Amino acid sequence: MLEIIKTTLKLLFRNKGFWFFLIITPVLSTFILKVKQENISAYENVGETEIVELDDIDSKVAYYGGKGKYVLKVYDASGSDLSEYMLNKLLQSGAFTVCRADVPDMTRADMEAHLHVDGFDDRMGAAIYVEKNFDEKIIDNAEDALTVYVMSDDERHKLLENEIKMCTGQIRNAYMMGNEDIVDTLNKMNEAIPSKEVRSIAGKDKRELTIEQLDKRTLMGYAFAILTLGYVFGGIFIAHTAIKEEKDMVFTRIKLTNLTNGQYFTAKFICGAIVSLLLTFIMAVCTVTFGEDDMGISMLSFLVMIFLMGLIFSSISLLLGILLGNVMSANVAAFTLWSMSALLAGLYFPLDHTTKVVRAFAYMMPQKWFLEATEMIMTKDNKVYFMLLCITVAYMVITLSLGSVGIKYKNYE
Repeated sequence: MLEIIKTTLKLLFRNKGFWFFLIITPVLSTFILKVKQENISAYENVGETEIVELDDIDSKVAYYGGKGKYVLKVYDASGSDLSEYMLNKLLQSGAFTVCRADVPDMTRADMEAHLHVDGFDDRMGAAIYVEKNFDEKIIDNAEDALTVYVMSDDERHKLLENEIKMCTGQIRNAYMMGNEDIVDTLNKMNEAIPSKEVRSIAGKDKRELTIEQLDKRTLMGYAFAILTLGYVFGGIFIAHTAIKEEKDMVFTRIKLTNLTNGQYFTAKFICGAIVSLLLTFIMAVCTVTFGEDDMGISMLSFLVMIFLMGLIFSSISLLLGILLGNVMSANVAAFTLWSMSALLAGLYFPLDHTTKVVRAFAYMMPQKWFLEATEMIMTKDNKVYFMLLCITVAYMVITLSLGSVGIKYKNYE
């Protein structure tokens, strides 16, 4: 058994393809972890407590529509304190996300022409045009002061219309009181109303992450995807040695030494574990060399996770390669395993709101559990290491058992 391990490792280290995946995947993963980006998750909590100020009229508001928010894109030609008050009242209702573009020189006709473009290139619940002479027109006729354009079939547009009617009614009441500063009068009227505090609360079986943690979790998913490629092909290259030994009748001679199928597969599995350890070591060296930035979790926890993930994927790809018994088929299977598992595990984009069937498939993918472990470590959940141990042992038991049975079945054929 020891001789099989030595021979397999010698063949691996002579393979240029093996060295390519061994070095390139950790380097790429390290660079991905160093990327500084504002992920789409950064928009999830924006607009809950203040108006979102858009850079220009072409800025997209669809990014702010996460978690089922009803997004309002406001073309504000007024920019007065009174229009600011009205928009804040819509925001404070808690039902809308208000995104405002300052357009002092835009007429209603220009806005409607631009809205045709937004209707195709953007997504929003409704658009609002605030007239330039808003302060004067809101007193005489609210319909002349602003115009609401419903841009979706969401029934909450009725709630928007009611909120606008209530707000315009308040403004008229304040005007009827005869005070010169209407906004000051409105603020005094609202002092008796209890203030609202917005808090994010995680639902059942959910972990509430900050925007920074969500960004780091996303980058960690990308890094896991690249590392999985290295682990999968590391196992496939070991499977290549087993395929060659079978074709060259080396495996038949090995069987004459009374080595069992389970022992043979275990020897190959140990080679896979060594490859996983090497890849994890190179990942650690790359991280230290290029600078150890804050990954959201400790360096030790990260290395333990990727090593355990490597054990799982190297053994699964080894099993596939041995069962298929063909180098080309094994390579195709390895690429399919990598691409589909990363996709279904939600490494590229979250699958929380997909169908139950897709979510069930997601939990069959090893990367999904390691992504969950990342969240648990970020939220300081102490059950994470026991969970990782159980998941790794479960996959190991399945692959080792199937590997022994698979080799026996191929010999029988």
